[in-house]
Amino acid sequence: MKKYTRFLFITAIVWLTCGSYCQLHADNRLSIFDIPLSNGETMRIQVCSNEIFRIRFSSTGKFQETLMERYGIIKTEWEPTEVTHKREREKHLISTSSYRLIVDPVTGDMTLHDNRGREVVKKIQRMKPEERITGELGASLRSYFEEMGQEKAIIGSEKTDAPVNMEASDEAGNPAQTGIISISLDEKERFYGGGSTSRSNIQHRGTALRMWATYQKAENPTPFIISSGGWGIFNNTTVKNYFDIGRFQKEKLYIYNSEGAPDFYLFLGKEMSDVIDLYTQVTGRPYLLPKWAYGLAFGGNQMENQFDIMNDALRFREEQIPCDIFWLEPQWMEKRYDFSTSKNWNFDRFPAEPFWEKKMFPKYEHPSLFISRLHGLGFKLALWLCIDHDMSIAEEDRLAGKRGAPLSGKEHWFDHLTRFIDQGVDGFKLDPAHTLDEHPELKYYNGKTDKEMHNLNQVLLPKHMYETFRSHKGIRSFHHYCGGYAGTQHWGAATSGDNGGGKVALLDQLNLGLSGFLNSSADVLVDVSDNKMAMHMGFFLPWIQVNSWYNLLHPWYMKPEEKELFRFYARLRNSLFPYIYSAALQGSQTGIPIARAMPLVFPDDRAVDNIINQYMFGEHLLVAIYSDSLYLPKGNWINYWTGEKVAGNRIVKANVPETRGGPLFIREGAIIPYQKPSQFIGEHPLDTIELRIYPHQTSSYTLWEDDGITFAYEEGKLSKTKIDCRESGKETTITLNAVVGSYDGMPLQRTWELRVFTGSRPTQLLLNNITTDKWVYENGTVHFTLFQDDFHKKQTIVIQ
Repeated sequence: MKKYTRFLFITAIVWLTCGSYCQLHADNRLSIFDIPLSNGETMRIQVCSNEIFRIRFSSTGKFQETLMERYGIIKTEWEPTEVTHKREREKHLISTSSYRLIVDPVTGDMTLHDNRGREVVKKIQRMKPEERITGELGASLRSYFEEMGQEKAIIGSEKTDAPVNMEASDEAGNPAQTGIISISLDEKERFYGGGSTSRSNIQHRGTALRMWATYQKAENPTPFIISSGGWGIFNNTTVKNYFDIGRFQKEKLYIYNSEGAPDFYLFLGKEMSDVIDLYTQVTGRPYLLPKWAYGLAFGGNQMENQFDIMNDALRFREEQIPCDIFWLEPQWMEKRYDFSTSKNWNFDRFPAEPFWEKKMFPKYEHPSLFISRLHGLGFKLALWLCIDHDMSIAEEDRLAGKRGAPLSGKEHWFDHLTRFIDQGVDGFKLDPAHTLDEHPELKYYNGKTDKEMHNLNQVLLPKHMYETFRSHKGIRSFHHYCGGYAGTQHWGAATSGDNGGGKVALLDQLNLGLSGFLNSSADVLVDVSDNKMAMHMGFFLPWIQVNSWYNLLHPWYMKPEEKELFRFYARLRNSLFPYIYSAALQGSQTGIPIARAMPLVFPDDRAVDNIINQYMFGEHLLVAIYSDSLYLPKGNWINYWTGEKVAGNRIVKANVPETRGGPLFIREGAIIPYQKPSQFIGEHPLDTIELRIYPHQTSSYTLWEDDGITFAYEEGKLSKTKIDCRESGKETTITLNAVVGSYDGMPLQRTWELRVFTGSRPTQLLLNNITTDKWVYENGTVHFTLFQDDFHKKQTIVIQ
């Protein structure tokens, strides 16, 4: 603390003595500028990186550590950034190599320019609580969200006294205690993100978003939005807050905290994807599921026992429908909906150990009971959980332990799950009961109330699950939760909760993807109007779950044509595993989702601004749902089902066979990897990959790989294989570049089965400049197999 105070003192002296130019660093880590304002407040600007500015206000001149910092949700350690400071015409100019923040020290108003002088963010103002507009905005937001009304009890819960939302007068807080900023908008700007706060739009200008986790309405709010103008903003608070984006006033963005002074991050990037990258630098890179979690997860009916589950497992294999995970609903527990840490198996239904070993420790995976038998068939097992616990206890104990202080002596809820992990459980489904409930009367162990903890609890729940499994077993867990807030993407996968598997669920996937979430899914086939269309969407989600909790969604109980369609899509997804997992691994490094809303991929195309019934699945596949009409962006597209080439930049009616669930198109220039058929992910080593290549001018694709199980990828243990395709005249050149990087268990050699869609028979094929006749041409496609025994040598195929 003394070192930091000394830095601020030196900073002040430098400002007074250095004249028109000075360069500052703080403790070799932070570049911080404290600016006193005429109203008595202090404005603190921290330059976190070349493209990230953090801005805070304080009425006392002191800046407290936030709960998001205290509990390790947001990044606090930054590499030194070169920053310059000037005083010019009574303005502070704080500049990095790419951006300049201009601050009026009288009012605190800010403008942000790039290094070419272009205005990136128009005027940012700190609104005064006493201003009339503050009360008017609060009243307007209260009225706008009145329909949020009373909170529902969680579906299936036996708890009948679920609390209601806080008083309506508290909806927008006490005007005297609010923290509000306004940002002037360009008339052409569009805004995206916000998590699952809207189930009608992905483009949010003209609307308001409420950042308060609410069951079946906004389970996973994310106080982060992106402007199409190349910037984004993250509101660093856990209290109830709002983004009013051109609704209250057409050309203004208001960020409204119901309590506390503004504290926000500005992100600057050329593309929306750059801004997501920066946001996930601050709040954590997305969690990477184990590779098998990108296969099919199936939850049986709650009436099923171990024999029913084992028969289901056998039936999946007999029907040759790929499936990777079974999870058990609450019936696995001795006491239904057991919130305690003394829960046990229901020994009448799921004896995971002999009854005489119930009190014996340590636990182990019994070789002849149902968990081991499922593993033997290639399945993983997950368990449903319900949690209602003060998670600040574990957080405060962790901090106390670091400084050598006494611990609370109170129970840490997640610790007891290690016994089930030792018995072979591979993951957990975290039910919202009752973490998504409000607890207005509760005072938490850390001294805070639900006003500050409710949103934060949605992050702490998956965080503690992640930390428990990782510390105990050292490998990735399959776990997911429907609640969330800023940072949740780092600690686990997301679902749309109890909102079905239809159009509403897709809006959640797209909005979450635009908010830094890599892994999101829905209850596929639940509450849908058309099973065919629901399968089409469901099998093209980042990860897929079929939840039979109160249904019979087993494919063999379906109509024959629906069962066949289920089998087809399950096999197609399984074959696309290298493509899906590569996108997941890439997204874990950049924040880019697997299911990508159209504006994220085509930011300059105004026709896609608010398209909500189609999306890109990875780089090259376009999925449309619940309609055979869709918009194809500029360029040529290939109908996946028919092979027909279709010109884009228009709305088209797709040719979809009766035996398929919806339109699927391939982007021209695509290079898509497939694996050979398998019953589950990892059944065969990935030593054979089929590449389907659709030449168009110059294109490329990078295949990302790692061991699929451990966290070694965080230390750079992964590989990237860049594949180039260049079409010039009547010649197509395909280059398999040398592999960059490595990981434990990496294949030592690989067979590449190339399928090149040339449209006409070539005259010859050259491999590394040597003519070969080991190729076949069928139906417009060149088939060629290449055996690669050295990944460090570039391979070139020329088709003439």
